[in-house]
Amino acid sequence: MADNTTSDVNSEGDGAARAEADTPSPINKELIIRKGRAAVRRALEIGQRTYHGVLSRAAAVVPEGPVGGMSGMMARFPFTSEHILLGYAQGMFPMDKRGSIHWYCPDPRCVVPLDKFHVPSRIRTYLRKGLFELCFDRNPGSVLSACGDRKGTWLTPRVQAAYQELFDLGAMHTVEAWKGDRLVGGAFGVALGAVFTVESMFSLEDHASKLAFAFLGQHLIDRGFSLIDCQYQQEHFARFGAIEMSQEEYRKRVALGMVHPPAFHAANARASSSPKAAPPPKAAPGANSPAPPKVNSSPEASPAKPS
Repeated sequence: MADNTTSDVNSEGDGAARAEADTPSPINKELIIRKGRAAVRRALEIGQRTYHGVLSRAAAVVPEGPVGGMSGMMARFPFTSEHILLGYAQGMFPMDKRGSIHWYCPDPRCVVPLDKFHVPSRIRTYLRKGLFELCFDRNPGSVLSACGDRKGTWLTPRVQAAYQELFDLGAMHTVEAWKGDRLVGGAFGVALGAVFTVESMFSLEDHASKLAFAFLGQHLIDRGFSLIDCQYQQEHFARFGAIEMSQEEYRKRVALGMVHPPAFHAANARASSSPKAAPPPKAAPGANSPAPPKVNSSPEASPAKPS
């Protein structure tokens, strides 16, 4: 009898314990939030350590050093407009080669210092004649499509889409030459700090891209930019005062330009006649203008291609 009574009491106790265990405890939202934030911080710390560790190892084994290591890391990131801007801030630019994104940072770099910007006399004559209507940012999609319309282009549809996103963010701009209702030439590029990187050019009429480039240069001078980045040297750019700059110096100029960046402010800016002439360069006493550097004739290494 005692055994049965004891058994009943134990059963009732076990039932109550189980019922209490099955009752859900109230949710502590603050505790969950604190734990979540702590987990995020740990993940970020691990991610940063891993990133810098991998970058350091890459820099140690590639001939290009830290920039080469960064190029290798960028190739592993998702290809987004944000990562393109990150690349530009490090002096790099992307190209699609056979379905893979590769990042480049030429050494030396072809640049046009805008205090040395020179418009050839024949181009000035064509500008005065008003051969084309020149404007900015009117039809960026058509400019991207025209620049990519060539065999073996690096400017594939996914790269065009990424640059269109940069346009929506206000970082990418186009300069365009119109003849009536036809887009006959132009270029696109990215403004970051005081540097404007020309990515690609096209021309369907004689001189259209050259006039567009001259118009762009004058506009950048007016807006307070200091450098046009042409990436690889070509004869077309040498006519406008292009020189070769070391990779180290170029990256310094990019960084300094982001301290007090000018605004491009090009929407709806149009011109059908000669833009304002650039101020003449202040040459040092007895100094001659720099001789054009050697032209890189490799088509694979020339994303910006004026006519």
